[in-house]
Amino acid sequence: MKKLIAFMIGIMIVTSSYATHLMGGQISATYLSSDTTGSHYFLELDVYRDTLGIPMSIHQYVEIFKLDTAGTYNFVSLDSITLGASGAVTSMSSVYGVEIYHFADSIIFPSNGYYMIKWSHCCRNEAIINMANPLSENMTFLTYVNVDSANPNSSPTYLAPPVIYLPANTVWQYNPIPFDIDGDSLVWGLSTPLSGGGIVSGYEELSDTILYSNANGVFAMDTITGQITWSPKMVGNFVASFVIEEYRNGMLVGAMSRDMQFVVVSDSTNAVPSITYMQAPPTNNLGYPYVEIMPGQNYNITVLASDADVSDVVTMKVYGEPLEIANPAIFTSIYTGNGNEIEGTLSWTPNINQVRSQPYTVVFRASDNFFYFDETVQIEVSLTTSLDEVSILKADEIYPNPANNSFTLPVTLEEGQAITLDIYSILGVKISSEVIDLSTGNHIIVKNFDLDTGHYFVNIADIHGLSICTKKLVVVK
Repeated sequence: MKKLIAFMIGIMIVTSSYATHLMGGQISATYLSSDTTGSHYFLELDVYRDTLGIPMSIHQYVEIFKLDTAGTYNFVSLDSITLGASGAVTSMSSVYGVEIYHFADSIIFPSNGYYMIKWSHCCRNEAIINMANPLSENMTFLTYVNVDSANPNSSPTYLAPPVIYLPANTVWQYNPIPFDIDGDSLVWGLSTPLSGGGIVSGYEELSDTILYSNANGVFAMDTITGQITWSPKMVGNFVASFVIEEYRNGMLVGAMSRDMQFVVVSDSTNAVPSITYMQAPPTNNLGYPYVEIMPGQNYNITVLASDADVSDVVTMKVYGEPLEIANPAIFTSIYTGNGNEIEGTLSWTPNINQVRSQPYTVVFRASDNFFYFDETVQIEVSLTTSLDEVSILKADEIYPNPANNSFTLPVTLEEGQAITLDIYSILGVKISSEVIDLSTGNHIIVKNFDLDTGHYFVNIADIHGLSICTKKLVVVK
């Protein structure tokens, strides 16, 4: 495989030696226990940087804030976290170094409440194209968690590590796998990267088809699977931010985001690995690969990965919740002897405790040690194996948003059912509730309301109260 050292140095513009060249990262907070001192959490900070910048300190600090009844975040404490035992690990590519710094420590939230965890550090990479002045921007991560000793809660996170390199003018797939250990309802999507006390200046969305995206692969994050697709229109360095919000019984209980820097190269001599199924899995009515199995039933998914560059060595990994839980799925891979082709098999026999209506997401990832390519499949563990029982509601975005006295919400149902449409305040107080009986197909829901200026949440649930999706609503009078 061709290593474009000279080219990479060309697009990774040499900047001030005083810059850290931060590329991305995230914060997660996992509940441990509660006692008279408060609620104990395990805090993890992952930071990615390129090695052209100065090294990071092995000690980092996070600021803790608590939300009051007036909607203001008040400073609580400054906590130190140290570099994990593994230290800075060189990863991603040998073309030019990318280091992963993993900081971890336990912290105590002294009382129940809604907290914000903040980390900010200078500086971003000057080579970033879709920001006005990246070298002057800090990189800031925010994670929110509702601390309640009687109802423990951890922040959402991502199960799959980020990737860096991708080719121009090629449709590419990547799935970070949004995940919540508590099983709360998740809503994810794209957001604007943060800097210091606000958003970065002059940020341009990668979905811009004039500047950054080809029409056959507009930069987007799938609202159902979390898979990201993109066909970049130009080479260079680009940044995107991905946010997850978690809801419990319609109430916002946490949120976090991940920043990622993508390096797009024009490597016409290096192909992207491809993934194909040995036997294509079933698909649901929305066209997603979707498998439904019963507890105690063994199911295998076998895929083939290869690369058109015969000298490349192809590897494959699998990410997803079934590999993280008790009674985990098992993944094995072997080379087939057909060029650099590799065969990977995921085998899982779920138990009765893993039955749920929400599907498990599994991602197969192929790599030639430079480019990566993901393939996503969903697995539902159900007490019935009939695919006719698979029921998914897909909701588009609310419009107009901001709204004054009404909004429109397009939804698609695979089968008819009654749903509830609830509106909550930002503090989780239910303001209105309406039961709507919908048939199979596409629908336009128009909701009239009389609300004060502010931020609200619109939650759609099934007739049993199970949350299906949640949308943000801004009201401006």
